[in-house]
Amino acid sequence: MKKRIAKAVLSLVAGIVVVGVVLGGLTWAGVLGGRRYAVDSTTIAASFDDIAELATEEYNYTNVGKYSKEGNKILAWEVPMTDGSFLITYAGEVKAGIADISTITIDVDNEGKSVTLNAPAVEVLSSSIDPATVKTYDQTFSLVNRLGVDDVTTFLADEEITVKQIAIDGGLLDKAKTRAEELLTSHVESMLTGAGQGDYTVTVVWSE
Repeated sequence: MKKRIAKAVLSLVAGIVVVGVVLGGLTWAGVLGGRRYAVDSTTIAASFDDIAELATEEYNYTNVGKYSKEGNKILAWEVPMTDGSFLITYAGEVKAGIADISTITIDVDNEGKSVTLNAPAVEVLSSSIDPATVKTYDQTFSLVNRLGVDDVTTFLADEEITVKQIAIDGGLLDKAKTRAEELLTSHVESMLTGAGQGDYTVTVVWSE
């Protein structure tokens, strides 16, 4: 009888130990809470994989432009009624940000409790005019020198370049940089907090 009781006790103790080992393993793996995997450069980089381009600032505009075309000339004399001009209205946008976020390199210093993101310089990602908004007015072209599709296309292409520079001069890249830094910092801080590393500092270092 005593042997049966001892055997039953041993079986119970063994079962408790097995359960303890299983629960301990699950806890260590993060399945049941408790210990969580630490955030490192690999996990941060992986979180950027699906983002690719990061547009952080947008400059929207509606403009009126004037196109003028010189008349035909014979020697130094301009042929009358061969010049022309038109007014054109259009709307578009200039976007700026990080072209490829996967190029960011990450340095994690666990001793110093800091994360440094080495990011490429922000740049203009696109400058485009919405074709649906383009309207022309005041066409004064003669039958000899009429307005053509190439005239409008060339004019709009030049306007896109002009407006892009206006946006840059107005601080578009600076605003994009500030916004990108806020987003990157917030993203990494959230990851760190979730891993129990909320006391780490995050710094973004920009390439020139």
